[in-house]
Amino acid sequence: MAENNNKAVLQAFQNTLEQRLAGSDADIAKYFHDDIVWHFPQSTASADSPSEHRGKAAVMAMFGGAVEQFYQSSSMRFDYHAWTAEEDRVHLHFTLRAITSTGRDYCNQYQTLFRFCDGLIAEVWEYFDTSYLFAVFAEPAE
Repeated sequence: MAENNNKAVLQAFQNTLEQRLAGSDADIAKYFHDDIVWHFPQSTASADSPSEHRGKAAVMAMFGGAVEQFYQSSSMRFDYHAWTAEEDRVHLHFTLRAITSTGRDYCNQYQTLFRFCDGLIAEVWEYFDTSYLFAVFAEPAE
């Protein structure tokens, strides 16, 4: 079944992402379709970071410097709550715990929907509490 394969690909991607965030040179690009689109809530858009990243190069750039701009990447921990697969989509519910680049604790719930094409991640819709995110990043570290 395609659903089970997509779920397995997503689980492998998340494992590889965790390795990369821990400092290894793990290749997450191999999980992305060339035409991938990654969507964030519109309220997160800024002049230097749009809410939509199109194409493998743009998504890889997002996982490059953008992550470390916000979080100490080696501190990022994912607590997975649910993985649900149907047709060409997999829904993932998780909690992200991390230390921000300014030293603050961060803990937010995420709902993420992945669409697959040809066995690769083709589109992602990522949802989280943006009000909480803005509050954490607006306050200076103690």
